[in-house]
Amino acid sequence: MLDRKWTMYILHHSHTDIGYTDLQERIIYNHVDYIKTAVNAAKEGHKNGTIDKNFKWNCETYYCVERFLEEATEEEKQDLYAMIKSNNIGLSATYLNFTDLVDKKVLNKRTKEMVDHFKVQGIDVKVAMNADVNGVSLGTLDVLLDNGIEFLFTNIHTHHGMYPLYQNQKPYYWENKEGKRLLVFNGEHYNLGNALGLIYNKNINFMTENYLGKNAKPKTHLETLKENIVKYLTSCEENGYDYSFIPACVSGVFSDNAPPNTDIIRTITEFNEAYGDEILLEMVTIQEFYEKIKNQVKDAPVYKGDLNDWWANGVASTPYAVKHYKEAQRMYHLCERLDNEGHVSKKELIRQAEDNLLLYAEHTWGHSATITNPYDTMVQNLDIRKTSYASKAHEASAKNLNRITHSRGDKLRYYDLNGKVKAISLSDEKSKQVVEFYIEVWRYPGVKVICETTGQEMKTQMSSHPRGVLISFVDTFEAKEEKIYRYEEADAKIEVANSRVAYVGAERVKDIVNSYDTKSYKLPYQIENEYFKIAYEIGKGVTSFYNKIDNIEMLKEGDARFFTPIYENTKIRTNVYSERSILGRNIRGLHAKKYIGELAEVKIIDNGEIFTTIELIYELEGTYFSSVVIKLYNTLPKLEFKYKIAKTLSTDIESIYLSLTLNNLDATLYVDKSDAIMRPGIDQIPGTCMEYYLVDNGLIYESKENTILIQTKDAPLIYMGELKHHPILLCDNKEEYNKRDVYSWIMHNTWETNFKIDLSGITEFCYTLDLIKTKDAEQSFKTMKNKSCGVVTFMTSL
Repeated sequence: MLDRKWTMYILHHSHTDIGYTDLQERIIYNHVDYIKTAVNAAKEGHKNGTIDKNFKWNCETYYCVERFLEEATEEEKQDLYAMIKSNNIGLSATYLNFTDLVDKKVLNKRTKEMVDHFKVQGIDVKVAMNADVNGVSLGTLDVLLDNGIEFLFTNIHTHHGMYPLYQNQKPYYWENKEGKRLLVFNGEHYNLGNALGLIYNKNINFMTENYLGKNAKPKTHLETLKENIVKYLTSCEENGYDYSFIPACVSGVFSDNAPPNTDIIRTITEFNEAYGDEILLEMVTIQEFYEKIKNQVKDAPVYKGDLNDWWANGVASTPYAVKHYKEAQRMYHLCERLDNEGHVSKKELIRQAEDNLLLYAEHTWGHSATITNPYDTMVQNLDIRKTSYASKAHEASAKNLNRITHSRGDKLRYYDLNGKVKAISLSDEKSKQVVEFYIEVWRYPGVKVICETTGQEMKTQMSSHPRGVLISFVDTFEAKEEKIYRYEEADAKIEVANSRVAYVGAERVKDIVNSYDTKSYKLPYQIENEYFKIAYEIGKGVTSFYNKIDNIEMLKEGDARFFTPIYENTKIRTNVYSERSILGRNIRGLHAKKYIGELAEVKIIDNGEIFTTIELIYELEGTYFSSVVIKLYNTLPKLEFKYKIAKTLSTDIESIYLSLTLNNLDATLYVDKSDAIMRPGIDQIPGTCMEYYLVDNGLIYESKENTILIQTKDAPLIYMGELKHHPILLCDNKEEYNKRDVYSWIMHNTWETNFKIDLSGITEFCYTLDLIKTKDAEQSFKTMKNKSCGVVTFMTSL
C-alpha cells in the first residue's frame, strides 16, 4: 500500500539518435514528420473537442524542430507556435544529445538562435531535457545558463554508465563558477513509461523485468499498468523519495527515434477514471513539469562541478574520423582568428562547418548492429555517413581558410626557390614561435632566410617534407603580429670530418665521447636541450624524462612510463556481443591481458640547428607497426611527439593507450572540457565517472615551480587509474583521485552495439608538451589554445 497519493507526470517524447535505428537522413526526415503528426493531433483535438486536445508531445532536441521549420509551410509553422502556447507541444533547448566533443562556441551560437527565434513568436524557452547520454559538461551548463535556461531534465541510461548523486529521481541545483544556478531533475531512463506499460506490450521486455520482475498471471492492460506503477512507487518510497510527484518519460513504441502515439492519452484517461484517487497520471510538457515542481523542490541541494560523461568513450571507437574532426574544429577557429569580422569567409561555408561539427559531436556513433553484424550494408552506410560529418566540417573550413589566406597575401604557389613568406601569429600573447614553410622541389641544397622587419638572418633547419623540403626556424612575435621573410637558395653546407679530433671514424660513425661534438654520440641513448633530457634503451624503453628547470625526474616507473604505448586485449570466449555486454562499467574483462611496448629500435631522423628528432620503434601486440617520434627543440621549452600506428584487425575487446603520466606528486592536474576547466576527481558532481574524460585541448600539470602543458591534438580521450579490471569507484571529490596515472586512450572497441568493432588502420596521433611559468589554470589553457593555433605561414608576393 502506498503511503501517499501520487501524481506521475508523463512526458511523451522520441529519443533523438541521429543513427542507430536507420540511415541518418531517414531518421531526420522521420522526426520532422513526428512533429507534424503531434501538432496535427493536438490541433484536431482542440478543433473537434476530442481527447486528443490533452495530448502532449515534447521535442527532445531543437535540431529536429530546426529541420521542421526548414520544411514547414507558413501555416504549419503557425500551428506549431500555437500548440506550444497551448502547452500541447514542449520545446527543449538541448540542440542534440552530445558527447563532450561538442564545440561550446558553436553550441552557444545555435542555442541563442533558438531562444531568439521563439522569443519573436512570444515564446520563452526556459527548459531543456536530455536522454540517453551519461553526462553534460560544465561548458554546456554555461551555454544553458547564458541563454536563460532555468531547468534541465536528465534521463540517463545506465548501459555502461551511471547517473550522478548515487540515486536517480532526484532534484538538485547545478551551480557554475559565476554562481548562476540551473535546476536539474536527475530522472530515470527515458523509456520508464514504456517499461511500466503505458503502451501495451504483448511481449514483456528485459527492462520491465529488471524494474518489476515477472507477473505471476496475465492481467488486463490497466491492471498490469497499475500493478507496475505501484511496485515502482513503493520502491521509491522505500528508498527515501520525499515528494508526492514523479516523472516518467515514454516513447510511442519501445524504441529510439519512436513516433508520437495518441494511445497514451487514452490510456492515461482510462487509468485516471479507474485509479485516479490513488495515483493520478498527468501528461505534461517539459515547461509544465518545471512549473509544477519548481516550488516543491526549491530546497534541493546545490552542487558544483562537471557532470562527467560515461559515454564519452565512444569517440575512441572511431579514432581516425575523430582525428579528422579535431583538425576541422581547429581549422574553424583558425578562420575565426584570421577573419574575426567575417569580411572574407563565406557565411554559407561557416554554417556548413557548424552544422557538421554539431552533427559529428552528436552521441550516436553507428547502427545498433555495428558489433553483431559489421558486414551489414546499413552498418557500413551509417559509419561512412557519420564520418562524412567530420569531413564536411573539415572541407567547409578548409575552403574558407583558402579564401582568407589568399586575401592576406597567399600567392597559392609553393615552387619558388627564392621568394617571400608571410607568417601571421594567431596568439593573443607575445611568444616565441616555430615558423615553418615548405618548397615543392626535388632537391634544395641550402637556404638563407632574412626577416624583412628586422633585417636579421634566421637560424634555419631543413628537413624532409612529403612534397619536397621543409624549412623551420624560431622567431619572437608580438600578439597577432605579421612578419615577412625573404628566403633564397644557398649552397649546401659542406660537412668535412675533422680527422685530427677524436670524435668520428672513417666510416663517419660518431660514437666517441668528446668535447668537439658533444651531441651526436649521445643520440642513440638520449636527446637533450637546456630544459629536458630524455633517455632510452633498447629492450627497456624510455628510462628517464628529466625536467632540468625544476630538477625533477618526470618519468614514473611501471605501466605509466611517459611515451610508452600499451595494448590491452580481452579475448572473446563466447561471442562478440555477450563478452562486451558483461563488462559493466569496466572497459576490459577480468581475463584481459596487457602488453607494454618493447623498444626494439632507435632511429635518429634529424639533428640540426632548430630541433632533434628521434623515432622509438616498439614491438607491440595488436599492431603491425608501432613507434613514437619525439621532436625536441634546441632553444624552446617544448617538444612534439606523435604515436605512429598500423593497427591490425581483431574482433577481441581491445584498447590502445599512450602514457601521459608525469611523476610529480605535488602537481595538480587540470583538463578543459567544452571550454571549461576542471580538476578530474575533484571538480565533479558527486557520484560521477572518474574512469575517463573527453577533453578539448589537453591537460596541464600545475606545480609549485612550473606548469607542464600537454596538448592531445588528435586523441581527445584520457583514461585515469590502473590498467586492470577493478571495482568502480564513483567520484567523492577527494584530492587523491587527482593524482592517478593518466593515459591517452587512443582507441578501443569495447561497446556491444553501435561503437565500431574494426580499429584497423594506419595513422599518427600528435601531441605537444610545453613548460611554462604560469600558475593560473585558466591562463595556462589560454596559452595552450594560443600555442595550438601557432603561426600561419604561406608564400607571398607582397
